[in-house]
Amino acid sequence: MPIKQGRDLLQLVGYQLQRASLAAEQDARRALQPFGVSPAKLTALVLIRDNPGCDQTALGRALSINRSSAMRQVNILEERGLVERRPGRDARTNALHLTSEGEQRLGAMLDAIRESDALSVSTLTSEERGVLRALLERVASQKDRSRPRKRTPAD
Repeated sequence: MPIKQGRDLLQLVGYQLQRASLAAEQDARRALQPFGVSPAKLTALVLIRDNPGCDQTALGRALSINRSSAMRQVNILEERGLVERRPGRDARTNALHLTSEGEQRLGAMLDAIRESDALSVSTLTSEERGVLRALLERVASQKDRSRPRKRTPAD
């Protein structure tokens, strides 16, 4: 028998975001499983594609992980032939680039994840999907999380 979720939980935005995030993550893992990559590795591939020549430190910042965790991600992607390290801006850094195989496989991975993403929001109208994306972007991009935003009469 499922556990009842009371009004207190259902009214918490953070709880609802977490539930949605977990569902989306499970769907994304299933979609990417044939490619042998996780959603985090796909994100790393897209960031490297969109920022050719970035280094592991910048990649780690973009992924919100430390440099050594970023290095592990890159090592795995390099072992799979998807990413290559080239000489960086100085002797201590490597510039990250997708390989031709990485470019090729990334397209199929993105198709799979887009299909999964579309299924996640299939009960929403096109307009609702746009509103959801915009609202999630606003929530995710808050600069100062230490103080709540002052409410205006329009809120």
